[in-house]
Amino acid sequence: MKSNKLIILSRDADLYLELIRQAKLPGLTIETGRNLNQGRSHLGACDIIFGTPALVQQALPHAPRLKWVQSMWAGVTPLMEADLRQDYILTGVKGVFGPVMAEYVICHLLMHERRSLDRFQNQLKRQWDKTPPGTLQGKRIGIMGLGSIGLAIAGAARFFGMHTRGYSRSRSRCEEIDQCFLPGQLVAFVQGLDYLVCVLPDTPETRGLIDATVLGAMAETAVIINVGRGNVVDEPALVHALERGDIAGAVLDVFHEEPLPLAHPLWVTPNTIITSHTAAVSFPELIAPIFIDNYHRFVTEKSLNHRIDFNQGY
Repeated sequence: MKSNKLIILSRDADLYLELIRQAKLPGLTIETGRNLNQGRSHLGACDIIFGTPALVQQALPHAPRLKWVQSMWAGVTPLMEADLRQDYILTGVKGVFGPVMAEYVICHLLMHERRSLDRFQNQLKRQWDKTPPGTLQGKRIGIMGLGSIGLAIAGAARFFGMHTRGYSRSRSRCEEIDQCFLPGQLVAFVQGLDYLVCVLPDTPETRGLIDATVLGAMAETAVIINVGRGNVVDEPALVHALERGDIAGAVLDVFHEEPLPLAHPLWVTPNTIITSHTAAVSFPELIAPIFIDNYHRFVTEKSLNHRIDFNQGY
């Protein structure tokens, strides 16, 4: 069997190394680097990189033999820049984050309906708060992006008796979705929603998609939850809508610039919750098996799972 050289680029490189060694992959030599400086000396000889997209981006110019990159994250935006090389196979992560993302979304839906933050503030003031709570039963949730994460969220929402709408490039029918909408129907999609959840990737078509027109079409009682990519939301338009009370609130995990700058108005925008890109963490114990399975496919010349199309960006 032909030998392959892998470099693992991650802050958790040592843990990934342990998990991959346990799999006893054939014909594989492994090096690690917690940053580019630690891994640079090994890049010239490696043909496989397993790492976080930001570190892989830095490594690309130094890896002339590279054939395959396995991302540790679902999002691969740093590797989609037009001036970067694309002469290798890029695979992503799917089927892992759906349940965790669904937990995050349902958590914030229930907090909103149960008025958890308001009740806690009243508790601190020793005020007995008898305000009736809401319920998810019968509420309308719209999910932008119907991949594995979006469908996991839809399944969880339906468990709570919610009506589901879905927005995607191509799906006109889906078992987990009561009503599907396609590009060109975005305004109709958001009208009447109680909750809008965005899990779209960052592509030229999705950037700024949630703009002033979309926000203006939403109900004043609607809440936006963005766990996809920050570039999908027009942030100044969102701030304006929240300050005017055009929508009821926003739960934001991702932003145009991360960390969110200290002077950014979203920090103090009314009815906004910021969760600092923590909705779904990449746990090595869940991500390593994806690489291991794909490595077996790689050495037997089978099609790799979760291959990224550089033209589409996902």
